[in-house]
Amino acid sequence: MISKNRVVYADVLKIFASFSVVFLHVAAGGWGSADIVSYEWKVFNIYDSMLRFGVPVFVMASGMFLLRPVKNISIGDIYKKYIPRIVICFLSWSFLYAIYPVVSGKMQFEQEIFLREFIFGHYHMWYLYMIVGLYIITPILRKIVQDKKSAEYFIILSVVFAFVLPFAAKVFQLKDFEMFVRKFEVSMVLGYSGYFVLGYYMDTYELKSAARKVIYAAGIIGVAATIVFTSMISLKSGKADGMFYSYLSPNVLACSMAVFVFFRYSVSKLNFGTKSLRAAGVLSACSFRIYLVHDFFNMFLYEWGISAMNYNPAVSVPVIAALVFTMSFITSYIIGKIPFLNKIL
Repeated sequence: MISKNRVVYADVLKIFASFSVVFLHVAAGGWGSADIVSYEWKVFNIYDSMLRFGVPVFVMASGMFLLRPVKNISIGDIYKKYIPRIVICFLSWSFLYAIYPVVSGKMQFEQEIFLREFIFGHYHMWYLYMIVGLYIITPILRKIVQDKKSAEYFIILSVVFAFVLPFAAKVFQLKDFEMFVRKFEVSMVLGYSGYFVLGYYMDTYELKSAARKVIYAAGIIGVAATIVFTSMISLKSGKADGMFYSYLSPNVLACSMAVFVFFRYSVSKLNFGTKSLRAAGVLSACSFRIYLVHDFFNMFLYEWGISAMNYNPAVSVPVIAALVFTMSFITSYIIGKIPFLNKIL
């Protein structure tokens, strides 16, 4: 039975975001190793640049639901329900990723290396640390977004101090300016809290057609800028440089906003059949677990010789991404049906 309270466009958005992350990581594997003047690297760069929105969109979708006034979330709920769930999930998956090289025979067990991998997590599990941080300040953010003007002020401060000024300082190598900005200590609006509040704001308040067009144009420019400037700085430095890939860069912010707005105003108008709605609900429910498990399949395929570098990347990247996503979904779905495992994984 399909819940009437489901936000269909959000379900589809989370599915799209989870696939984009899988797609991104398949492309990123070749981006870091291919010759920067090669055709292959250029293809990887295009794919990578187009798909930076995945994680920001996940954060925006989380803020969209957790900051809603109708959702009764107390400080106690944060520490008794939300954070423990993430911590248990992190410990379980981090252990599996940390022990995998030993079990697979790639390396011998070394306590220091294992503990470091276990504590800090596999490369993509930084996301769980970040989400816990957002959960901690969620009760405060919920108070801020109750007033539209306060929410807008928060978003403006976040864009200026978390995205524009720090990124400008890095691009133009203005170390003194970067130190100057840091002296303001506006920590509340830094990091991913801007995406968190932005997701709630854009879902709650209607954007005029002109504003949506500006956001779409900025998104297209953002992707183009990511492609061009990543290529330029990489050629200049003689190695792949991902400065413009940062999730906290204005270009990625613009792209992420455009994707969110497209789903909010276009995908939401589509008429989905009952089966499509049910499928979207199932896939959406598995999206977080897909994010966590997918790199196992990236590693498995690589070990079996199935790598985007071994074929034409224009075709191999989306094909391998689709394969990894499918296997990750099946695994996630099965885990979700097993009573004990679905509590810890």
